[in-house]
Amino acid sequence: MELLPEWAPGIHPLIVHFPVALLSLAVGLTVLAVFYNREWITKTIVGLYVLGSLSALASYISGRSAADSIGLNLKAEVAIGTHSDWALYTLIYFGVFTAIYYVVIYMLKKESVGFRTIVAVLAIIGFFILGQAAEYGGRLVFEYGLGVMKK
Repeated sequence: MELLPEWAPGIHPLIVHFPVALLSLAVGLTVLAVFYNREWITKTIVGLYVLGSLSALASYISGRSAADSIGLNLKAEVAIGTHSDWALYTLIYFGVFTAIYYVVIYMLKKESVGFRTIVAVLAIIGFFILGQAAEYGGRLVFEYGLGVMKK
């Protein structure tokens, strides 16, 4: 029995949307927490960043595996490299961001309006990085047709 159904081109297209959704929701709640802070929001934010960062790791690994398994022309290779770079930046940024956020919230127990504002700004920067990875990933599908058919 195979892990993937016959119609699926690989696991990357199936899991790539999890970090986009989880991290986007986390960033949105982080901005909301500047104005409306509640303990349940903070706990939800931490959980979303942890799950989003872990799913970004899984997505990055599956993407590297997918890129290594297909032969491409030079333009597609460059596009994959750019997407991969932004995906790595996303993974590193949110991995470090999540670890620091967790330590400050749960170990140092510091959470002022100023801190929440700084975190929101940093989260928005991370959202931009995530958006770049998603943009280049979308280009791979819609400009180069990658991942739409199993070879």
